[in-house]
Amino acid sequence: MAGAVAKATGRGYPTGAGVGSARGDAAGGDAPMIDDDLMALLDPVFASTGAVAEDGEEFRDPPLDVLKYGRRPVRLHWLPGLGRGWGVTAVVRQPVDLGLKVGGGYATLLDRLARAAHSRFPPGRDGRWGTIGLTAVVLTPEPIAPEDDAALGAALVPRTRARVVPLGLIRLNLGQEAMAMALTTTPPDLFPEPTALADALTPRFRRFVSLLEL
Repeated sequence: MAGAVAKATGRGYPTGAGVGSARGDAAGGDAPMIDDDLMALLDPVFASTGAVAEDGEEFRDPPLDVLKYGRRPVRLHWLPGLGRGWGVTAVVRQPVDLGLKVGGGYATLLDRLARAAHSRFPPGRDGRWGTIGLTAVVLTPEPIAPEDDAALGAALVPRTRARVVPLGLIRLNLGQEAMAMALTTTPPDLFPEPTALADALTPRFRRFVSLLEL
């Protein structure tokens, strides 16, 4: 990843693009959810898992806008160095050149995030050389649709011989206040991030279920 620029988080403008807000409709015209509202939901989740929040970063080529990281040390096994890794959450804006099914889709997005996380938390940082378990929260301007869960699941495939292992992919449209997600099966005592984030976001964001699943 080239051209990284350090940045603070919490820019206060809606991510939804012309999509009605469930919260606004119910509350009589309240403003749609903004970045700061989302961070207020995520910060307690970071704290509950023992993660430390860090400012995000922006890459120009290829484009990637990370709003915030959450990092937590993980002890994978008894070996020193290699047995110590990270649980990382990245809150990221969907790049302008990618969509769920455009420009390589979210598999390409996860590859970019993996490179960013590897660079931000390099082997040897704080004596940790092991795996990074990565959970991505992606803010999108595209409306969430019932088939999104399956598309996210297709992107969330294991990377062989990779240091960064994707564990969860959560897609949010703040204006629509809707979400889609795909999670892997992970030991909750090692990597609680995917489940903890899903549990915290589900009461606030609508999910769509395909008619075939009813």
